[in-house]
Amino acid sequence: MWHRISRRVDLFLLRMAKRMDLLIEMERLSYARRTAALDPTVKIYPTAQIRNFSSDPKAITVGAYTHIECQLMVFGDSGRINIGEWCHITSGTRIWSQDLISIGNCVGIAHWVDIHDADYPPVGWEERHRDTLQPPILRKYGVPTKTVSKPIIIEDDVWVGFKSTIHKGVRIGKGAIVAAGSVIVEDVPPLTLVAGNPAKVVRELKR
Repeated sequence: MWHRISRRVDLFLLRMAKRMDLLIEMERLSYARRTAALDPTVKIYPTAQIRNFSSDPKAITVGAYTHIECQLMVFGDSGRINIGEWCHITSGTRIWSQDLISIGNCVGIAHWVDIHDADYPPVGWEERHRDTLQPPILRKYGVPTKTVSKPIIIEDDVWVGFKSTIHKGVRIGKGAIVAAGSVIVEDVPPLTLVAGNPAKVVRELKR
């Protein structure tokens, strides 16, 4: 008898836990869609984090049929992230913007890629000191600052390998491949394979 009662209690608690998990997931997805301009067909995975510290939901836009497993973040004072259609950005990747990060259509970005369009924290120790005294979401990089930010443009059909880093002010041309572990500090020509730190052209790719 006690065994049956215990089993019923266990099943009840399991159902309640599943309902709580479902409610938490629904709220997470609702928050993502309130704080970013996402096409209805965008797939948001449990690993995804959307952190829009600006007052404009359109500071982060994601096009149709794109899969988001990564972290997207724009700072409170500025920053824009525009992602096109049919992209897949996997877990562990961080895309942080203070200026502009534009990603085209049909772009694949593997695990643990870092894409940052600014140098932060600031260069001067006085400003870094001030930053430590306020929450990150309230930090006003650029008002004033020695922090430098420049747009990053990733064109259509690009593949970025895992654990790569893409720095500010670069353009990655259409159809290019960034090999795993590469560090991009200058423009990547279209239809090329680049690798290394800093990344250099290894070879041209066929059309």
